[in-house]
Amino acid sequence: MKAIIVDDERLGIRQFQMEAEGIEGVEIAGAFSNPLEALDFARDHQVQAAFLDIEMPVMNGLILAQKLREIIPGIVIIFVTGYEQYAMDAFRIKADFYLTKPYDRKDIEEAIERARLLSARQKNRVYLRTFGRFDMFVDGQVVHFANNKAKELLALCVDRRGGSLTIWEAADKLWEGREYDDRVKNLYRKAVMCLRQIFAEYGLEDVFRSNRGECSIDCRKVDCDYYQLLDGDEKARKAWLLVEEYMGEYSWAEETQAVLQSF
Repeated sequence: MKAIIVDDERLGIRQFQMEAEGIEGVEIAGAFSNPLEALDFARDHQVQAAFLDIEMPVMNGLILAQKLREIIPGIVIIFVTGYEQYAMDAFRIKADFYLTKPYDRKDIEEAIERARLLSARQKNRVYLRTFGRFDMFVDGQVVHFANNKAKELLALCVDRRGGSLTIWEAADKLWEGREYDDRVKNLYRKAVMCLRQIFAEYGLEDVFRSNRGECSIDCRKVDCDYYQLLDGDEKARKAWLLVEEYMGEYSWAEETQAVLQSF
């Protein structure tokens, strides 16, 4: 589990890091005295938990927690503070745990264990299966695509692992051999519109992003067997070894298929 700590007092950060050092199951991925820097970090990194001081001058911990939840809805929030009077405010915004100063290593271990358990229970609604043939599931149900090219465009975005895909790159893969003209551009726009509508129907507009001729997916908001394999997940590795086929219906996926043969 990757976590961040935010405290405007550097001494508080150092104390927490010393107490937390060597505790199994947690990696302090970032430590910040400025809440704005913590928000920037959360936008670009996968973070499962946040240990937040409450009384901070730039932005107090209660507001920071709300903003972190807007970026990462499932993030586990643990307040670390010496101000007991903030407890009710903390629980009102659905903080998951409350750690009162002064604390010791045992207190941190208990907080980390609770955060780890909460994080493990919180799964994304979207699951993307790439081993064998490509499919998307929302809340455990397979999603059917009226536009096959929309499905393939999504698969291509998944293959990019969050990287931006330009309209030209998409056209080169999805309409291989066709002249890159207005007709192909319109086909791309129809595929993008179809994906937008599908994600909107499920209230998942923030998963698929498109803007000015580029599109991508937010990898933090989906679960995917391919990503789990790259992260070293043993269950994903066993699933891969059963089929050893990656998005078999798409010829452009052969390059990634070749890379995965080493797993």
